[in-house]
Amino acid sequence: MLRSIFVVVLLAIGSVFALQGPLYAAGLYLWIAYFRPEYWAWSDVFKTLDLSYYAGAYLVLRTIFSSTKFTLNRRSVLLFAFLAYGLLSTALSPHAAYAFHYWQAFAKTVIVSYLLTILITTPSELRLILLVITLSLGIEGAKQGWSDLIISPGAQNMNLVPFLGDNNVVAIGMLMLLPIVAALGRTADTLWKRRAFQLLTIGMLYRALSTYSRGGFVACAAVAVMYWWRSPYKMRTALAGLLAVAIVVPALPSQFWSRMSTIATAAGQRDRSQLGRFHFWNVALSMANDRPAVGVGFNAYEAAYDGYDASNGEYSTARSVHSVWFGVLAEMGYPGLFLYLLIVAQGFNACRRVRRRAARGEICKELGRYATGFEAALVAFVVGGSFVPFQYNEMLWHFFALTIALESVTVAAPVVERRAAPLEATPACTFAWGPG
Repeated sequence: MLRSIFVVVLLAIGSVFALQGPLYAAGLYLWIAYFRPEYWAWSDVFKTLDLSYYAGAYLVLRTIFSSTKFTLNRRSVLLFAFLAYGLLSTALSPHAAYAFHYWQAFAKTVIVSYLLTILITTPSELRLILLVITLSLGIEGAKQGWSDLIISPGAQNMNLVPFLGDNNVVAIGMLMLLPIVAALGRTADTLWKRRAFQLLTIGMLYRALSTYSRGGFVACAAVAVMYWWRSPYKMRTALAGLLAVAIVVPALPSQFWSRMSTIATAAGQRDRSQLGRFHFWNVALSMANDRPAVGVGFNAYEAAYDGYDASNGEYSTARSVHSVWFGVLAEMGYPGLFLYLLIVAQGFNACRRVRRRAARGEICKELGRYATGFEAALVAFVVGGSFVPFQYNEMLWHFFALTIALESVTVAAPVVERRAAPLEATPACTFAWGPG
């Protein structure tokens, strides 16, 4: 009952803010999407309301009837190009009815992602959206992480996260959000806020590791190395990392390390899970080579799997591809994979450009730290996504869009924020809360 009341209060507050402008409407939609109040409140009433649909529809209409300019650049065009190619792949698929359902859901994701690219025009607005995403998804993850760390250290957390899915995808989602939390902490204006973000970071880190996901573990190592490498204060960053390790690692039991040790096992010693992944990837290649132009249909790998499974069901039926890259290749062919890789590469390039401009003192240093955070988040996706089907996840496409918005914000930044100066002498962004 208390959870339901809490959700109703938050919905009421969010709805009042959403009336003030499309940016706040986007914030309401993102809170519903990431937090999933219909699952958190334990009440079937919220599940029957389809809150996400109504919030999304309101966001679109509120944006259309506002003064927002609908503009396209080469990166936002790529989002729609991939969506259009997915529709072509679906139309020509032998599993068209199955694929079209997933394509429709993805179309909504792309529309919201595009709206984020045009609604975010200032550093304040970017930070506001990042805070909504972080608090909506991160607080529950951090709460579970700290609870496990204190009450049942070492236990495997198999709880599903409605927005993400199973334990492997939860690990990747938490690890993608970690660098954003770190960036928000580094750009916080008070000590207590920085400490709050640090507590979130440790809780989310343990939540990711307690999934016992081997792909998540490799992604975690990649993010740590990446973030340290990009940090201008490598000693301070290394000490902060060692502190987190000192808190988290002792709680991980021998079973965890035994499972992680199988990552580097020789070919003859691989377990069934690892052998299965290699088989699923080979099946994906068979699909792509059979239908190289359009693949088997948008998100239709599972539907097509049995028809390409040369093992005659040794690994069961209707299996997942267990990889972003092989998934896109199988489902949308080689042109689809090319488009996808181009979108990912453009995300990295945007982060690099913003980060370098911040280092030269042309824009405020906060934007450079956000760029580093997004860059590390994309590293988590690239590494961890190699082992899980994360290619159409809503969070990932929102992050693609936010890197577009980040770069647009740097272009529109006031002249005073672009004066050449050393990093520490660069003026800080002025954060004035509001819809802009």
